[in-house]
Amino acid sequence: MHYPPYSALANVLVRSDSLDDALKWSGALGKWFNETRHEGVRVLGPAAAPIMRLKRDYRYHFILKAASREKLNASLRRMLGFADGEKIPRTNVIVDVDALSLL
Repeated sequence: MHYPPYSALANVLVRSDSLDDALKWSGALGKWFNETRHEGVRVLGPAAAPIMRLKRDYRYHFILKAASREKLNASLRRMLGFADGEKIPRTNVIVDVDALSLL
C-alpha cells in the first residue's frame, strides 16, 4: 500500500475560517497538482478532512505518497512556492510529513 516506513507520506491541510476560501485554495492546489508532473509522487485529493470543520476552520486535505523522501520534499517545496504565488497565506497551508494521524 506504500505507507511508511516503506515510503514517505505527507498530509497537506488547507484551512480557513471561510468555506469559500478553503474551497478556492484547495481547488487551486488540486488543479496545480493535476497539471504539474511529480515524478514518483502520488497525490490523493483534495478531499474534505475527516473532521471537516474544527472550531471555526473549514479543512480540506491532500495525501502525498512517494518512494523517496527527496522526491516528496521537492514536490512539497514547489507546492509551497505555488501557494505563495497564489497569495494563499502560509498559516493556512499545513504540511505534516510522515503524519501520525490524518484527522
